[in-house]
Amino acid sequence: MQLKLNENIKKYRKDMNLTQEELAEAFGVTVGAVSKWESGSNVPDILTLMQLADFFSISVDVLLGYSMSSKNIKDISDRLDGLLHEDKYDEAIAEAEKALVRYPGNFKILTSCADTYSIVSSVKDLKNYRNKAIELFESALCYVSQSDDPDQEVFRLKFRIATLKGRDNPEKSLEEFKKINYQGIADINIANILRMTGKIDEAMETYTKVLVSILVKVLQFAMEMFMVLVSMDNTKDYKEASELMDWFMTIVDSTSTDKRQNSYLTKMKIMGLIFKSLVLSCLKEYDDMENCIDTALEIARKYDKNPSNDFSGKIKFWHGSKDYHASIYDEFGVGAVAGIDNLFSIGPKVLPDKVIKKMEAALEYWNSIKKG
Repeated sequence: MQLKLNENIKKYRKDMNLTQEELAEAFGVTVGAVSKWESGSNVPDILTLMQLADFFSISVDVLLGYSMSSKNIKDISDRLDGLLHEDKYDEAIAEAEKALVRYPGNFKILTSCADTYSIVSSVKDLKNYRNKAIELFESALCYVSQSDDPDQEVFRLKFRIATLKGRDNPEKSLEEFKKINYQGIADINIANILRMTGKIDEAMETYTKVLVSILVKVLQFAMEMFMVLVSMDNTKDYKEASELMDWFMTIVDSTSTDKRQNSYLTKMKIMGLIFKSLVLSCLKEYDDMENCIDTALEIARKYDKNPSNDFSGKIKFWHGSKDYHASIYDEFGVGAVAGIDNLFSIGPKVLPDKVIKKMEAALEYWNSIKKG
């Protein structure tokens, strides 16, 4: 086994932005002693080793840099995972306790043991195990620099902590989730806590935000999937792309409360019709292609008389307050007819030339009717 004590003393000293003089002062030794530790010409005694590990917030094993440690740690993590899968919860807890004694400052061990306590606390509904899991996750935050992706791990750990607190302290959990609710990622958790604490109106508004977010993402992903399918340039994938747009428009129609009211979904219906017309052109189903374009133009002209991208009160299951508005900015453009022009002139150009050529019939038909 290879020791990397001298390299690690230097590394962790620099991580703390300390000079050799400052580390020497902290331990009551000479600068020369620290210099020898870092050059490898001398080593600290066992008591100083323990103090250094504590000072750097790592385990002695990590400070020494055993090359075998990572394998041992993976073995322990795998064993904990295996015991949990076999429902051997008492054995898993016993293994976790032994691992924590041996590796008290190892990030992987702390998170694996925290996961173990968390899972067992859920199965057995044990508050003391939940508290232990929270304690371990919070300790892991101090050692997150040991992970491959510290930023992602910080978020994951804070999310787990907030989730665990929700069982016994919902108000504290709500506070924690609000701190990490980047781009609404914790909205559903926040809504659930609001519901459980009797704040029904706030919960329903948050659920509404989640619903709108999911709806928009589903529609956007369907559009992207459509582009991939048609780029395959074969009959089977063209037909699937056509069915995908039918599904897409079914979602739009079934979500709208009143098709006479313009909203973001109106534009989505127009886009669905135009995209379907393009694939029908590829399939040489020209009558259906023209019907799609005719319908899209009719809806677009009505939209342009009173354009609106707002969702408020215009979709089913809407429970936003009068002060909450959900309006989407999109690249379709303010005008729907102009937006169709953009789809025909810009959208298909990201596709292979051979596919664009098969879509020319739809563009020709559009140009023949748009000014009528």
